[in-house]
Amino acid sequence: MRRFLFPLIALVTAAGTALLVNAWLEDQKRAALAGVQPVTVVAEPDYIEVLVAAERLLPGSFVKPSSLRWQKWPDVEVPAGYRVRGRADDAELTGSVVRQVLAPGDPVVPENLIRPGDRGFLAAVLDPDMRAVSVPVDEASSNAGLILPGDRVDLILTQSVSTGAGSARRVSETILENLRIIAMGRRLHTDPDDDLGSSAVRTATLEVDPEGAEVVALVTELGKLSLSLRSIAGASDPSAERPARRPATWDSDISRVLQSSGPSATTLTVMRGSASTQQAATTESQP
Repeated sequence: MRRFLFPLIALVTAAGTALLVNAWLEDQKRAALAGVQPVTVVAEPDYIEVLVAAERLLPGSFVKPSSLRWQKWPDVEVPAGYRVRGRADDAELTGSVVRQVLAPGDPVVPENLIRPGDRGFLAAVLDPDMRAVSVPVDEASSNAGLILPGDRVDLILTQSVSTGAGSARRVSETILENLRIIAMGRRLHTDPDDDLGSSAVRTATLEVDPEGAEVVALVTELGKLSLSLRSIAGASDPSAERPARRPATWDSDISRVLQSSGPSATTLTVMRGSASTQQAATTESQP
């Protein structure tokens, strides 16, 4: 009897020990799990696109379609004034003038640009120490409306000059060269969709220095003005040394009829003592 009792007691003791150990391990596992902080999954923020400068833009420069681009931007408290894609159109800023330096990637806000029609737009277009003056033009003198803001032109004056013999001569001369066109009529930019038609243009606004402003104010009273469009290649450097001023072109330089008419006759009275005689004299064909 005693031979079976001891193994039975040992088996019961081992089973109880195993149960106690398993219970202790479960308690330790639960304690360890209770001490672990829960992991919070942060969702990736939403993104929008805002309008930024695509290149370095300097004050006074015009905004072109290639000057701006859309850039990815976190949709978290977007400052007021930022132009967000879907809420603003970048095309409506074409032709605006930059007021402050914009580096690539800088957001475009209203304070950075001034748009055509806004107060102070024309002053923002002008280079420092330059002036804007307007001259009258028509379809012919403005190249049938093909001259646009940003082009460079020469200003030509054509006028009638009295010869002192009761006749008049016509002469044409270039007054100012390599002037930048600021506006044609009220058109201040080169939007190809804005077709005003050449008949709508009555004035051309030119950028000149202070002395040139006085010259333009005077020549508008002397005769008819015409604009001569310059090549982009020749007008790219307005500070380049200018060639010698060309002489004026007279009507007799162009018309063979006037050339063949010969010198104009003038009658002189020659006094010899108490006698006087009439004698024909000649004058030069050009004053």
